[in-house]
Amino acid sequence: MLRRFTWKDANKAKNGNKLDLVCNEVLFEDSPNIVHLIDNEGNVIRRNRASKTILGWPGRNTLHLSEYVHPEDISEFRGELRKLFDVGRLQGKKLRFITEGHRSVSVEVHARRLDGKRAVLEAVDLSEVEELKRELAEERPRYRYLIEAAIDTMETGVVLIDNSGKVIWANRAIERFFGVPRDNCIGSLATKLLEKIRFRLEDPEEFVRTVRQAYQEDLPVENITCKIRPGLRREEKVLQYSSYPVKKEEKRVGRIDYYVDVTQLKRLQAELLKKTQDLEEMNRNLREYDWAVAHDLKAPARTIVAFADQILKNNPDGALPPRIRQDLELIREVGENMIALIRDLLHFSTIKVEPSSFERLNLRKLVEGVCRDLSAILEGVEVVVDPNLPEVMGIETRIKEVYRNLIQNAVKFNDKPAPRIEIGCERKQGNLYVLYVRDNGMGIREEFQDTIFRIFNKLNPESEGTGAGLAICRRIVEEHGGRIWVKSKEGEGSTFYFTLPKAHTRKVEEQYVH
Repeated sequence: MLRRFTWKDANKAKNGNKLDLVCNEVLFEDSPNIVHLIDNEGNVIRRNRASKTILGWPGRNTLHLSEYVHPEDISEFRGELRKLFDVGRLQGKKLRFITEGHRSVSVEVHARRLDGKRAVLEAVDLSEVEELKRELAEERPRYRYLIEAAIDTMETGVVLIDNSGKVIWANRAIERFFGVPRDNCIGSLATKLLEKIRFRLEDPEEFVRTVRQAYQEDLPVENITCKIRPGLRREEKVLQYSSYPVKKEEKRVGRIDYYVDVTQLKRLQAELLKKTQDLEEMNRNLREYDWAVAHDLKAPARTIVAFADQILKNNPDGALPPRIRQDLELIREVGENMIALIRDLLHFSTIKVEPSSFERLNLRKLVEGVCRDLSAILEGVEVVVDPNLPEVMGIETRIKEVYRNLIQNAVKFNDKPAPRIEIGCERKQGNLYVLYVRDNGMGIREEFQDTIFRIFNKLNPESEGTGAGLAICRRIVEEHGGRIWVKSKEGEGSTFYFTLPKAHTRKVEEQYVH
């Protein structure tokens, strides 16, 4: 509060110097509040600078009571004056003064009696406070209107409940969802609105019981689903209900209820579930078809190979014309290739791993085991295995198959006099390790670096194998939640990168920098 006179100092002064103390420039003239030395009739004997600035009459030091006190407050002021001179003090009385220009000024008056005929009065100008209150009173309805209008535009149904359990606001979405006129909701008990909603829901008992309990025990409710039956002025909808107590300074002041329309989301979820089920059924049918086709194709292929072998065995060299022997050998070769293709196709189609079956694998030991199995083809090849290969999560037989295929390709497609293969781990990306198999072979042209991972895609038709190896590698790696890719420069070798999970992980698609 702004500084007032030091009344206790004034009371301690002698009667002869009280007027001098009050008229002191610091305490009197420089006060930001109106300060009057008044007589027992309320007339001003002396006034300070603030009085002249706020009330006017700058050339006058004296004022009559009727000149500066509002006409409607004069009688009340005279009563307060009598109390002042009886008890010696007037504290915090709100009155109205009047200016030279007849403008009303709200003030808060404090006064002290000096003697039986004089007193010092201080008046704090409340004009700015009153103006702020007035502006706030005018703004509140406007802000409330803006807030209510904003809530009305929401697709979410909103109900505001006060501390007594009455609905103080419900937006248009509530009316649209339940077909209940909003004006019938506002002012009623929230429990009555709940009963109106009840008759519009399918299987409402559990929903109503939960909401009632939340109301009674002041509990939050989150994401309860309810379904609206179609009817007059309402559509069939699925809503997700949440409700939260509202507190201010640890005191309960009300509650807010939300009804979120999730009809489209539930419809999409149902469609997705149906498509997933259809896809699973289609995959089952495809697997059965693969087995059936493979069985039906493999048997005739084996028969053809067997007959060709039998004819060749029963007719040693020279017994058959050269052209016929050549044709029979070609038939046997094509038949054996067809059997291999069917075998690889079946193998590719049945690659499926479950993360729940993953086990911790020591890659260094796993790779060393693969290299021992391939020792026959690795003779004369320098193989460098990083001793710090990490532990990963996966299916051991499948990961061995990836390394086996990549190492075999590194040997098969190496045209250097001193073949070299490096096996290591480059870095970690989140929960995935980036692993590699690098060779110094013939390399792969850039336009083929994506297509080589397609099944039965062979860059060299004359090379051994069916061309399914890299496709099988990709399938295994992806089933483990990773990805495989190659960086290569023709004539300088290739590096096959792939990622495997450091820890148990779901199948995710990872972003890579190529």
